[in-house]
Amino acid sequence: MKPAILLTFILVSCVWGTTWYAMKIGLEDTPPILAVGLRFAISATILWVIFLFRKEQLVLTKDAVKVYLAFGVINFSCSYSLTYWGTKYIHSGLSAVIWSTFPIVVVLFAHFMLRNDRITTQKSVGVLFGLIGTAMIFVQDKAVFEGFDLKAVAAVSAAVLLAAWPNILYKKHQKEIPHFHLNVVSQTIAVSVLLPVSFLIEDPLSVEWSLRNTAALFYLAIPGTAIVWSIYFWLYKHLKVTQISTIALIPPIIAVILGWQLLGEQFTPRMLAGAILIFSGVLFVNYRQSRPPAVETTL
Repeated sequence: MKPAILLTFILVSCVWGTTWYAMKIGLEDTPPILAVGLRFAISATILWVIFLFRKEQLVLTKDAVKVYLAFGVINFSCSYSLTYWGTKYIHSGLSAVIWSTFPIVVVLFAHFMLRNDRITTQKSVGVLFGLIGTAMIFVQDKAVFEGFDLKAVAAVSAAVLLAAWPNILYKKHQKEIPHFHLNVVSQTIAVSVLLPVSFLIEDPLSVEWSLRNTAALFYLAIPGTAIVWSIYFWLYKHLKVTQISTIALIPPIIAVILGWQLLGEQFTPRMLAGAILIFSGVLFVNYRQSRPPAVETTL
């Protein structure tokens, strides 16, 4: 993996690793679907300003529209809403742990949907290392499992499953759809779905806005969505989808570091060993796979 790509990969991982805390803060006062809708509304507004300034012709082929809808409806609307709703009732660390299984789902989807991204021993070992490392970090953290809610866990787990297919679909059509186009259009679709639904089943006008939840919202919307998703889609030009999915293994490490530095939580040798295993897993999956084949095809 080239240094620039590696640094970009780390940047995305680190930012998304901090968003779990901001999400939990926002959910203290904001209904889940509204929180997601506003997050994407702010992000999409910024992206449209940039897009119009660039004066590009929007790609609207049949395949492009299919990918836009897949990300806008399945990933950004459904998967995000389920994640937010679940995280409202369980510890954000547990949500991050559940999302660390994302590489497993993507590896399985890619194996059956993309000829050039099959399951290998190297990938399997890497993902296994990452999961064991995550377990080592959180297994003795009682706070993570306090208030365990089976429905919330099921919701976040469903979100992980839903998010996989759009990623595979975009990898198939990535060469014909500019990454910025996908980002701006799919987020706009999400806003058009989420905000009406929020007004139908939630009470968005009852939210009491404070500096705390407003700051969390804008952090999630700008660095956590507008910037990071643009970078994430750019990575598809340089990495296989299974490689990109290992970004989901990093947030548990970020959560531990934040707890240690900001909250004075204990950082144990077991946590350090877990972090080393996670990094080893990411390296295993990415080692000597930096150059994807020229064309990704489906079975």
